[in-house]
Amino acid sequence: MKNTASAFLLCMLICTSNSVAQQKVIQLYDGPPPGSESWTWSEAENDSNLWQTKVVYNVSKPTLTVFAPEEGKANGTAVIIAPGGAFHALSINSEGFDAARWLVEKGVTCFVLKYRVARSYTNDPVKEVTAKWGKKEFEEANAATIPLAIADGREAIAYVRKHADQFNVVSNRIGIMGFSAGGTVTSGTLFDYTRSNRPDFAAPIYPYFPKGMIGTIGQDAPPLFILTASNDGLGLASHSIDLYSAWLNAKKDAELHMYARGDHGFGMKTQNLPTDRWIERFSEWLDVQGLLKAPDPALKPYLRKEFESAGNILPYRILYPDNYDKTKKYPLILFLHGAGERGSDNEKQLVHGAKLFLKDENRNAYPAIILVPQCPEESYWAAVRIDRSIQPYRISFDYNEKPHWPLVAANELVKKIINEEAVDKSRIYITGLSMGAMGTFESVYRYPDLYAAALPICGGGDTKLYDKRVKKTAFWLFHGASDSVVDVKLSREMLAKLKSLKVKNKYSEYPGVDHNSWDNAFADPEFLSWMFAHKSK
Repeated sequence: MKNTASAFLLCMLICTSNSVAQQKVIQLYDGPPPGSESWTWSEAENDSNLWQTKVVYNVSKPTLTVFAPEEGKANGTAVIIAPGGAFHALSINSEGFDAARWLVEKGVTCFVLKYRVARSYTNDPVKEVTAKWGKKEFEEANAATIPLAIADGREAIAYVRKHADQFNVVSNRIGIMGFSAGGTVTSGTLFDYTRSNRPDFAAPIYPYFPKGMIGTIGQDAPPLFILTASNDGLGLASHSIDLYSAWLNAKKDAELHMYARGDHGFGMKTQNLPTDRWIERFSEWLDVQGLLKAPDPALKPYLRKEFESAGNILPYRILYPDNYDKTKKYPLILFLHGAGERGSDNEKQLVHGAKLFLKDENRNAYPAIILVPQCPEESYWAAVRIDRSIQPYRISFDYNEKPHWPLVAANELVKKIINEEAVDKSRIYITGLSMGAMGTFESVYRYPDLYAAALPICGGGDTKLYDKRVKKTAFWLFHGASDSVVDVKLSREMLAKLKSLKVKNKYSEYPGVDHNSWDNAFADPEFLSWMFAHKSK
């Protein structure tokens, strides 16, 4: 931080004091927080200080204050909110409770985090901070406190995820937002996370996070919303730019808002500037991320799971038959989604096709176990090269390449479920659309003894390497004749190859239909009956 006391006095975290509505408060740790076991001082509040706002100080036992939407309004998304205050106090209203009250009206469940801060020795922490701002004792106190504060941010994420059902939130829609020093806490959780404390999204607001604190960006790095003002009085605007650039260079999802005016610490206060409506931009970003829309309750029977393969995590959903009976044997279907449904939310892969298997008539006539994994944003199911400069795309395949790990993981998942569940090994099927259809063709090639039938929709494969190993699988290909994304000739070429290999095949081409030929395929009354009629020897 800049060694400028005057800038600090002008800018730090000012808001109108409000009384806090009675909310549930949760102790974050069961016992003394690790690293501060000797801290015995008690948390206190101050309403009269140079920041002209209520502050909380001497936090030695971190807590979460819960703001829950009205019954029936929760959308499943949770945000942990970390107020700022130079690591010596917490601006609890403007950068905490007020933001929570606004977001809760959007259906977001909020948890205001009181994280550990450096000790104050008087009842006016703001006066103390002002006196030692920029001095060695200030820097030393912050250096000792920041790791503890970040640890509290991680623990908060893990706590909310562990108790997701209790709070009516979805376990992979848990994010964190923080202001100034709280932005340090937020940004710190973006690195060295585990499966339990990884934020699903993060929003550092005018954070203190110098370039030296930016660590290694993981393959599953969460999307970022970053916001600050160019005239930040503490000179922190560059910190936001550096963090955004790091995400951009790593080809990760990030959005940056840089206001010309607003200074530092504007939080939820009114300055009659565009920054007064910054939280509306955050809400819009949440909406684009699909986080303001509640998951379709009809898809709830698809249970959320994760599969670990060679150090990678593959999210997936699994649907069991009605009245699942482990003394019986059921068919198993692997369903591979298209490129538009990639990600890590474990939701988007259910957009197309999932409801087909939920229809009562299908569940009754064709009881089966359905697996729907999700491919990460940066990968593909198939070994494919795509030139998007023309339409339809120029697409080529090369099965000589090492298969992409999501495809390997998806097929290993199939084998795992076969071994652990009541699966009829002679009735394993695979289907997929677009990118998933390409993965379907490649899966049969790489796992030729696994699938009794394959139903690729608007896809393609490596006709050069496809050979007699695939003869044990029956194929039904689907494609729209007017597909403007994946050229119909790819399916026609694969069909010709299958015929030359004397593989059992069927082909449905829909005149005038564009890329969404899956709508036609799923509507075909024989789609499931044809699939389930096939058995492996």
